[in-house]
Amino acid sequence: MHNHKSVMIVSPPGSGKSVIIAEIARLATNKGNRILFFVHRKELVKQIKDSFKQNDVDLNRCIISTVGKIANHLKEIPKPQLIIIDEAHHTRAGQYMKIINYFSNVPRLGFTATPWRMSGKGFTDIYDVMVEGMQVQELIDNKKLAPYLYISRKLGDYKKLQSYSNQDYTSKSMAKFIKTINFGDMLKTYHQHAEGLKTIVYTPSIKAAKLVAGKFIADGIQAVEVDSKTPTKVRTQIMNKFRTGEIQVLVNVDLVSEGFNVPDCQCVIMLRPTKSLVLYLQQAMRCMRYQDGKKAVIIDHVGNFEQKEVIGSSKSKTKAPFGFPRDYRVWTLEDRKKATRKSEDDLKIAICKNCFAVFPASYSECPNCGTKIGKTKKNAKALNLEDKTEMDIVDNSEKPILFTTNYVILVNPNEAKSMEELYQYAKAKGYKPGWAYYKGKALGLIR
Repeated sequence: MHNHKSVMIVSPPGSGKSVIIAEIARLATNKGNRILFFVHRKELVKQIKDSFKQNDVDLNRCIISTVGKIANHLKEIPKPQLIIIDEAHHTRAGQYMKIINYFSNVPRLGFTATPWRMSGKGFTDIYDVMVEGMQVQELIDNKKLAPYLYISRKLGDYKKLQSYSNQDYTSKSMAKFIKTINFGDMLKTYHQHAEGLKTIVYTPSIKAAKLVAGKFIADGIQAVEVDSKTPTKVRTQIMNKFRTGEIQVLVNVDLVSEGFNVPDCQCVIMLRPTKSLVLYLQQAMRCMRYQDGKKAVIIDHVGNFEQKEVIGSSKSKTKAPFGFPRDYRVWTLEDRKKATRKSEDDLKIAICKNCFAVFPASYSECPNCGTKIGKTKKNAKALNLEDKTEMDIVDNSEKPILFTTNYVILVNPNEAKSMEELYQYAKAKGYKPGWAYYKGKALGLIR
């Protein structure tokens, strides 16, 4: 670990973290080391154990359990030589910190796809350093993740949604929201873009999941609802039928999110609005596990891609959209509240009238199809969750869309259009200003 006692490793959903973890565990146990591995959900314990078995990890030298069980039996657990934490963005939670503080001198590795907490609090007091893996677009280019089509057709009355500070939408308000959804349009969109695809639907509650499953069944589609209360044996049978195609649509409540491996999924439908970037990316990318020839379909009926995160104090706020799965993100261990942005204005986007791709209004042409964009106010549109646009929004371009936020730089530096973009990129990556200068000269931005 190169003289660092605690390391956070960041890699996108579906990028093979479980294989990396298993190999680290195999190498450690082969040397006689004892490993303590904990997850936040009991459903993931068996999945991790199976992964370790497949990769020849000595399970006799591993303790694999939920964070709750371990936190309640610390005195009974022999001191490990290595701690591995799955979904490490949860690390700041009380039971995680109890374990970390108890084994404070034990080296630890934390794995996550999204080192992000809704409160904006960072991880500098828990992890010494962050190691970032490949970006989503790089993984797609290298056939490690599937390419995708992102469709956004918003349904429902967003004024029904309410939340408290630094928290997701309330269950009560989401229950009201789900009642306003036009399920006829949901089914129409499914038939238009995902007919015959193995589909996972995310809903905000068990009641909503049962309702949605019923709508699919009434339309002649083999669908089933599954949730945390579904008996393990029944759940296993359902998942097996989903893999074989006997069940076409799997409707759930956050169950098939963090850590669940369903490579056969070809499409996801989001009916669960969220203010959590973590939940959004975990759910949206569930269908992007790579399979030869596969193109995933992401149907967003709740406008999650344009959800805005508000950061900072009442005097200095930043608004940043979540964006699309393949957008370029630069993560940090620092508190997000330290980040600032010059303008509090909503980020302006344009929608191509030819292909419906979404991109910054400052662009002169669509980065997807090349259609020229006139510089009129009609082309610019603020990313606004309450916008009732009838137009579908499609992300199907080959290049990452450019957005700049406090924790995300959605641009390939080789495609920068101004020195300002390069300086912002350099700042986020920790590069010196000179790097941006010479990069700008190489790109012809400086004469």
